[in-house]
Amino acid sequence: MTEYRRITAGEPEKIYIALSALDKACVGADGWSEASFRSECGKDNGIVLAAFEDGELAGLLSGYTAVGEADITSVAVAPAYRRMGIARELVERFEAMLPEDTESIFLEVRVSNAGAIALYRKCGFDELSVRSRFYSSPEEDALVMKKELRKG
Repeated sequence: MTEYRRITAGEPEKIYIALSALDKACVGADGWSEASFRSECGKDNGIVLAAFEDGELAGLLSGYTAVGEADITSVAVAPAYRRMGIARELVERFEAMLPEDTESIFLEVRVSNAGAIALYRKCGFDELSVRSRFYSSPEEDALVMKKELRKG
């Protein structure tokens, strides 16, 4: 059974190392460092969620909130755990914990990442625009997606 939980400041160092390793394994050089995850977990508006299978990190989502909106900065699922609904559950849990006044959620995704784009569409995200050369290693455009929330 998959265990989901929010990662907070003060976690054992091995958690931040595992988050960074998974993020880099999934997105390459653009993946976050241990220090970046540690910093995000320590922010009042930072949200890092993790999914564990039998104690092993299976997936993660990082994001943050700002006035009236939220941004998903990364979603990563280890290859052995893909197509099990983990990414969708992480997105849904992120949305459920947002402040009541949150009106929309934004994210960027590589234009070549058809699987992620399909997932985000199923989660209610719409295509908004394209950001040229947003990613490096390799250089690629990002599709900006937005979900309107009916919260308040």
